[in-house]
Formats: sequence, structure tokens, C-alpha cells
Amino acid sequence: MDAIEKTLELEASPERVWRAMTDAAELARWFPDDGAQLEAFPGGCGWLSWEAHGRFALEVVVFEPPRRLAWRWSHQPDRPVGDGPSTLVEWTLTPREGGGTLLELRESGFLTEKHRQENTGGWEHELGELVDYLGRAA
Repeated sequence: MDAIEKTLELEASPERVWRAMTDAAELARWFPDDGAQLEAFPGGCGWLSWEAHGRFALEVVVFEPPRRLAWRWSHQPDRPVGDGPSTLVEWTLTPREGGGTLLELRESGFLTEKHRQENTGGWEHELGELVDYLGRAA
């Protein structure tokens, strides 16, 4: 099954984008609509919660500030990451010449096309929220 791949050019520095992605309080302001918890280190656990979808467990598998972050998250709400299907979300931040950040996102490991399509739309929305948040919090 094909992975979801998205690329954004952001005005914020890699360090600023990294903080928005890894500080639980900041993450909760743009990604989920019902809270977030993140232990920002390799092997750290956390969750992201949406009122309409539930709480999704995650586990950090790569943590290389401020360049690479990857987590595995549960495909189903209210289930530990290792207790059922999950996908891998990989974030890569690269400084842009002249300032700003190139953000590359990749999510892989989908079992169904329906799940991949749902997350494709979800990423469009959530990455738009990140752009808005970085503009407001600059």
C-alpha cells in the first residue's frame, strides 16, 4: 500500500517547527482538538485525542532534534501501539536556503486503502493547522 507523503515550505526555523511538533502543550494547540501527551525521547509514549475520533496511542521511534522525528501510532482509538495495527509517521525538517524549513512528512504501513485515504485528508487539515499555528505563534 502506498505511503502518504507531504512536503511543506515553512517560514519558521527548524528549531521553531521542532518545538511545535515535540512540546506536548504546543502540539495540542494545532494537531489534535482534544489534547495531547508526548514523551519527547526515543521510546517515549504519548497520545493524541480528537473529540470525534477518540484517543490514539503513539510511541516515539526516532528522535533526532531538530531534524527527524518518527512515531508509530495505533490504527484504532484506545488501544496500545503494540496491541493491533499501527502506522509509522516520519517527519524530516531541513533548513531552507535563505531561512525557513522544508518539512517532509511520510506515513506508511496502511492495511486498507480506505484508512490511507482518510489519513490523507486528515494530514491536509492538520498540516494546514500547523501552518496557521506557526503564523500565530511566531
